Amino acid sequence: MKKTTLYILPLALAFAALVSACTSLDCSIDNLVMMNVGIPDTLKADTLTVAALTESGDTDIYTNGTGVTSFTIPLSHGQDADRFLFTFTDTTGSVLSDTVTISKINQAHMESVDCPPQFWHTIQGVTTTHNRLDSISVINTLVDNDLSEENITLHLHPRR
Repeated sequence: MKKTTLYILPLALAFAALVSACTSLDCSIDNLVMMNVGIPDTLKADTLTVAALTESGDTDIYTNGTGVTSFTIPLSHGQDADRFLFTFTDTTGSVLSDTVTISKINQAHMESVDCPPQFWHTIQGVTTTHNRLDSISVINTLVDNDLSEENITLHLHPRR
């Protein structure tokens, strides 16, 4: 009986170690981290379009939003600052645009060695022109995969 125990115990321990080493991972399918932007008052009749301003050209990343109270936009992981063009069009076709610059620190974030890294960001500062935007408040400097947290709030000039 002791001989059988000597063989079974190491096999049971090896099996337990093997089973515990296997995990079911929930790697994020969409590995893009988004910045959550809030607008305290809806844009009402204004239509909002946001374009990323890059060296390779402008790219629309949010288009034709009406009655907007919040939206998300991606940040780059290779630059220390991202520039965006916010274009506001009212019902008469009057267009006002503002350039917004987000200065940030990029950090690779690893959930598991089996998953690709996400890039989280720490907002260092925000600047804007003041055509339609009055100011921008930074609410939460950490931009991660938690979309329940608002990162910045846009404050608009009233339409004249």
